[in-house]
Amino acid sequence: MDGKRTIRIRAALFLAALSAVAACSVKEDRTECPVYVTVLTDRFVQQGLGEGMLSFAGARHIGREEVNFLSLLRRGYVQPCPRDYARVAVVSGLENYMIADEVVHVVPGMQAGLVWAYGESFSAYSDEYLVDAEPHKQYCLVKFLFDDSSVAPPDYVWRFRIRAECSGMNLYTLEPLEGDYSTVVGPNAVGEWYGVIPRQKTNNMQMDIFLPDAGSATSGRTDYVIDLGAKFAELGYDWTAEDLRDVSVKVGFTSATVTVSVLDWEGDDGYKNIEI
Repeated sequence: MDGKRTIRIRAALFLAALSAVAACSVKEDRTECPVYVTVLTDRFVQQGLGEGMLSFAGARHIGREEVNFLSLLRRGYVQPCPRDYARVAVVSGLENYMIADEVVHVVPGMQAGLVWAYGESFSAYSDEYLVDAEPHKQYCLVKFLFDDSSVAPPDYVWRFRIRAECSGMNLYTLEPLEGDYSTVVGPNAVGEWYGVIPRQKTNNMQMDIFLPDAGSATSGRTDYVIDLGAKFAELGYDWTAEDLRDVSVKVGFTSATVTVSVLDWEGDDGYKNIEI
């Protein structure tokens, strides 16, 4: 082999090696690869919530599953999602709700559930993404008091109907969604009276005090209609709060009056009564 041919072969091998090195130095394009999202639900367990639903979406729906939060303790739930944009929701308390795409609404005729939820939208450019889901209270519990007792007198015959203009929410943004909401409040199994109002946009709410028809607990003659929303507004109730507060409704059956009081949902009994 002559010297010139040897030089040409060596030069070719050198160029091939340079090309290989250059190719190895180019970072892999992973834009089409999923990001593996781990959702921690330990905070839901800490809130005393054992079960719920996880839902995932990007530009369109990805997946949804009913889960046991206790089974996910310290390990979380893993779901592949689009790398550029994705959404996740963790919700508990949807027993009386119907779900369509990314919207949930109270089933007509049912009382809203005690919904705790977390929603997040994100864009992840690494292979893994961690979501530490923190539950937030999406309902106002209305506690009825009868002369400072949670149990009505045996001869109390009226029932209460709460009406509002929002009956649903977006799973991922937790924004309240319009839809007629109506629930009737009467005594539960232990004689206590509680109503539930899902998150609202405004204080457009009414409360009917009605005398039930024979054999019915949901229909009858309405004796009083109270502008419940106006009293919420007077009390400065904040429907945009991350965690909604509860309200007590005090009923004075001797003078046929009703008072509305705001009660801190964490259990602070220092609240102010306002006469309607």
